[in-house]
Amino acid sequence: MTDIALPFNLETELERRIADDPAWREGAEWGRPRHGHPEGTIKAHVAAVLDNVERFYGDDPLREKLRLIALIHDTFKYQVDMDRPRAGENHHAMRARRFAERFVDDQAVLKVIELHDEAFNAWQLGNRDGKWDKARARADRLVDRLGDTIPLYLAFYRCDNTTKGKQPDCFTWFRGLAE
Repeated sequence: MTDIALPFNLETELERRIADDPAWREGAEWGRPRHGHPEGTIKAHVAAVLDNVERFYGDDPLREKLRLIALIHDTFKYQVDMDRPRAGENHHAMRARRFAERFVDDQAVLKVIELHDEAFNAWQLGNRDGKWDKARARADRLVDRLGDTIPLYLAFYRCDNTTKGKQPDCFTWFRGLAE
């Protein structure tokens, strides 16, 4: 059983097994208030995302998958080597996917964990850099890669993006392209 205090309840045996993993526990405790994550620790961010899962998808068949994604999606930021490019196997989302593969077989869940920040990254090309043509091309590639996983991706993106410190523009922009 997990030896850290969590600001949310674990509901399933799978959630408890995930939270019992020492690497997950270390990641859940990591963090400080920062841009986009004023809540500080990963576990506090996960709690905020889980609150949104309940608020938006409490009775939805996607709820259990959204909870798994929320538990894992940012928990491995602490493992990223900041002296190397944050890409490929050194990106927190890929590290999270690799962890999740030990517990989850659902390819849609794994895909959303791996790609959870990609829509935001595409939007940033336009919003921050003024390269809306490149932003659109990157978003289109993401939509193609997601395929029939788009509803789950959008549901998670909504839950993750409706936390303190985040702006709705990036979600609204991507949802318009994806739907």
